[in-house]
Amino acid sequence: MLHLSKLLFTAILSISTSIFAQQISGFSPKQIIGGKGEVLTINGSGFGASRGSSHVSFFREGNSYTDANTGSGFNYISWSNTEIKLEMPVAFSNKIKVNISGTDYASADTLKVKANLGYRQPNPLLYDLLTDNNKKGGVTWLVHPVYWNNPEIKQTIADVVQEFRCKTGANYIIEPLTQWVPLNLGQGKHIIAPDSSLGAVGFNDRLWASCIVGAETFYHNQTQLLRFNTQQNWYYGKGQPPAGAAKFRYVMFHEMGHSLGLGHVNEWGESMYPTVTLLPSDNWCKRDTISAAEQKAIRHYISLSQNFTFRGCGITPMKPNFDCKDVFGLSVGLESITHEGAWLFPNPASNQIQVKLSASETAEISLWDTRGRKMLSANTRGAEPINLPAELSNGFYLVRLSTDHGTQTQRLIIQR
Repeated sequence: MLHLSKLLFTAILSISTSIFAQQISGFSPKQIIGGKGEVLTINGSGFGASRGSSHVSFFREGNSYTDANTGSGFNYISWSNTEIKLEMPVAFSNKIKVNISGTDYASADTLKVKANLGYRQPNPLLYDLLTDNNKKGGVTWLVHPVYWNNPEIKQTIADVVQEFRCKTGANYIIEPLTQWVPLNLGQGKHIIAPDSSLGAVGFNDRLWASCIVGAETFYHNQTQLLRFNTQQNWYYGKGQPPAGAAKFRYVMFHEMGHSLGLGHVNEWGESMYPTVTLLPSDNWCKRDTISAAEQKAIRHYISLSQNFTFRGCGITPMKPNFDCKDVFGLSVGLESITHEGAWLFPNPASNQIQVKLSASETAEISLWDTRGRKMLSANTRGAEPINLPAELSNGFYLVRLSTDHGTQTQRLIIQR
C-alpha cells in the first residue's frame, strides 16, 4: 500500500510539473517606452529552445492583444527556454503574454508603458522624421490671426512651443499666418488654427512624404496641422481649469506631442492619454509641463531627426535650437555647419579639443547639446587645448567658433 501511494504521488507531481512548466516568472524593466528600441527581458520557463511559431503579445489601443502575425514581426534579440529579449514595440500598459503553441501565458505583473514613439514599421524601426523644413533649422508653425492677434492665446501657444523646445530640443518656431488659406495639408504649411468643423477637441493632421535615392527610401513629415475646436469653452491659463472649461495648453501638449512622433498611452497622468477633457483627464490636466517619459521619447525622436545621413530631394536634418526660449525665431542662426576643411580636432574627442588657429589668433568657443543647451563657453588662443566638462555624456554636440573673420560651426562627437 505504501509503495502504491508513492507511485501515485510521483505521477501527480509529474503531471503538476508539466502543467506549470510554461510560465512567466518576471520581466524587466517594469516601466518602458514603446517604439524607442528599448530592450525588454522576459524570464520564465518552458518558452522553447527557439521561437519557432511562438511570439510575445502586448495590449494595444483598441482593447485587444497583438495577434500572431503582429507578434511574429517584432524584433526578437534572443529566445531561449528561460529568457526572451526583444525590442519593446508600441503598446499599452497591461500584462505581457507569451504565446506558446497557440496557448497564452500571462505575466502576474503589469508592464507600465509611459510613452509610445510611433514608427512606420517595427522591424527594423523606421520613422517619419522631422527635417529642416523651413531652412531655418526646423519647422515654422504659422499661427492663425484669430490666435495671433489675441495676446492671451498667443502667449499660451508660445509657452507650449517653448516647453517643447527647452525640454526636448525640438526646433519649432512660430510666426503669424498673414494670408488666409484653407485648413488642409495640400497647402504645404504647418498651421495652428481654430476649426469650427472639428468633431474632436483637438486634432493633429500629418502628411508624410518619401524620397528614394538608390536603394534607400527616406520618410519624413512634410506638412502638419494643429486644429482646435471652436465649440469648446477654452481656458488659456495655467493650473486647474474652471469647471466645464477645456484647458487649451494641455490639449496643445497632446496634439503637439503627436506632431513630434508620440502616440497614445493608457497610463493615467500622461499628456498622451486618449482623452484630454473630462474625467479621468481632469484629474491631472492642471499640470503645465510635459511628463518625464514624454520628454525622453521625444528627445530620442529629435536625435534621430538631427542625425540622419540621408541626403536627397533637398532634405537636410533638423538643427538644434541654440536659444530654446526664442520661440519666434528672432535670434541670428548659425551661418552654416562646416563639413569640409574641419578645424576642430580630435573628433571624436574624449577630454580635450583644439582648433586650428594661428599662433596669435584668438577665438571664442561654445559647445551646445542637441536640446539647445550651452554646455561650454571658453576663449582660446593658438593651439591651446580646451578641456571638456567631465559631466558631458557620449553623443553628438555642436561647437561654435567665433573669430574676427566670422562664425562657423562643426559637429563634434564625444566618446569616452
